[in-house]
Parts: sequence; structure tokens; C-alpha cells
Amino acid sequence: MTNDVEVQADDVEDIGEIEVRDTSSFGEGDSAYYDSDDGASSTQSVTSSIYQYEVAHGRTYHAYHAGKYIFPNDADEQERTDIMYHAVRLSMGNRLFFAPVEPTCVLDIGTGTGLWAIEMADAYPAAEVYGTDLSPIQPSYVPPNLTFEIADADEDWTWRTMFDLVHTRIMNDMTLRNWPHFFDEALKVLKPGGWVECQEFSYTRRTDDNTLPEDSVLTKWEELWTEGISKTGIGGHCNPDLVVQQMRNAGFENVTRLNFKLPIGPWPKDPMLREAGEFGRANLVYGAYGLSVKLFTELLGWSVEELEVLLAHCRKELNRKDIHGYWPM
Repeated sequence: MTNDVEVQADDVEDIGEIEVRDTSSFGEGDSAYYDSDDGASSTQSVTSSIYQYEVAHGRTYHAYHAGKYIFPNDADEQERTDIMYHAVRLSMGNRLFFAPVEPTCVLDIGTGTGLWAIEMADAYPAAEVYGTDLSPIQPSYVPPNLTFEIADADEDWTWRTMFDLVHTRIMNDMTLRNWPHFFDEALKVLKPGGWVECQEFSYTRRTDDNTLPEDSVLTKWEELWTEGISKTGIGGHCNPDLVVQQMRNAGFENVTRLNFKLPIGPWPKDPMLREAGEFGRANLVYGAYGLSVKLFTELLGWSVEELEVLLAHCRKELNRKDIHGYWPM
């Protein structure tokens, strides 16, 4: 039996250097955009206790295994994760997945609001699609071939179903705390010839043209944010290379990393990447507080006021048109 992971498809190539858009072509819409400052042990049915969310810093957090996931689950955070969903998908050429398989049974780990699972269920109506998450924040009206479950992927899995595609996206921030265990469990539920595809990226910006300032406030935020996550005891987060190595260690074959770039800001000349950059920037402008407040106040000792000052400077930097940053995927 061969279990392949993220195998390079014939029609997929590394993105290479992104061509920068001529800033003189920015229209009024761009200016307005930049000026903004603003079942069993591992699965269970929804019960009332799962909806008794923790409230802190004006945000709500999941109740199932409370405290494990340090980011909110409220409407603002759901909107942010949907924004990131579109940023990632556009950065990958609008593809849902790359594994060369016609899926019949699909598992989406960390499904969030369920966008990927919903689109998969619509695209493959003959397939059974399952999505799991710690929070019951998925919509009620979904395709008939889609089922959502409350589950913790760090626990032992109890699926009796076998899958030909197991998928994750943006789970390497701190959603999964035990990647080796995840890959061991995924291997157990794969059909012969099944695939695991992990669409992950690093929260460390890069540029191809050296436009990232040495005194970048946003870089300072990235470093502090990473330090905060490290204090939770998680190692190797935000490191796609380590994810690839852990796949190999688990016994997967034909492990391949496809390289993409998620732009931060609408600076790319390519229209699809430009749109991805708009979403990438919006993720930080509108979502950085939710991503930061627990980490900075509870783990780094910052006050909310100090954090808000830092984020205000970050938003100003995100308004700059001369920085052509991206997150490597």
C-alpha cells in the first residue's frame, strides 16, 4: 500500500518571483483600501456545553477542550478565517487541492467555518465529505453529502470510515499541537493509495526585492507572536519544512512540497495574486487583534493598551505601497 502526500502534479509549478504592480496604476479603490486603519472519544454530537463559550478581552473562545486554541471563535474571527481562506486559495491558483485523486471520501481537519469542505462537497457531489473542528461554527444549511463533527485532532481518532483524501489548511499556527500524532492517525484512516494534503505557510514575511524595512514594526509583531506561541510549548509551528519532514517520519511516500507565495497587500501585477494580497492584508488589518490579544497579554505580559499601540503602527506599515512582502507557503 502506498500513501502519497502532496505529490507534484504535472500542471503545477513553483510560482517563482512575483512581478510587482506599477503603483501608478493604483486606482481610487486601491487608495481607499490602503488608507484604512482599521461520535466516540474523538468526535461527539453538539451539546449545549459546547456553546458555553469562554469570554475574554471582548472576544469569545471555544468551550470544547477550552483553552487549547488560543484564538477566538466569534463572528469577527470567523470573518478573518474566511478572508484567509480566499487568500490561500487565490495564492494557489484557485485550486482546492493538488493530490491526483478523484475523491470519494474526504476528511477536512480544522474545518473552521467549513468553506473548503462546502466547496469540496459541491464540486464532488458523489463524494462523502466530513469536516471537524473544536468549535461548532459551521453553517446549518450545507450540501447533503457534507457532515460536520466536533473533534480534537490531537486525540486518538475513532473513525470507522476510510478516506482517500485528508486535508488541512493553516493548521500549523497552533491549531495542531502534535503533528507526528496527526500523521500517525491520518495514516490509519487512509484507503490504499490515499493522500494527505497540508496547505500551510510561515508567518515570517519575505520579499524578492529587498523592500522589507530593517525596522519593520510588522516584523516585530511576527517575532513577538511567534515567541508567544513558543511559550505554549509548541515546537516547529509555522514551519512547512518541518511538516514535510514529519510526513516522511510517519512513513508516507512521495512526499513533495509545492512552493507558493501569499502576498501581503495588492502589490502583485498578476490579478489573481493581487486579489490574494488584498485578502492577505485584510487578514492583518482587521484580524491581528484577535490573533494577538491572548498571546500578548497572558503569555508575554503586555497590556491591551500596549498591544493596541503596536497594532496601530502595524496597520500604518500595511498601508505602505513600497513593501512587497509575502508569506511563503
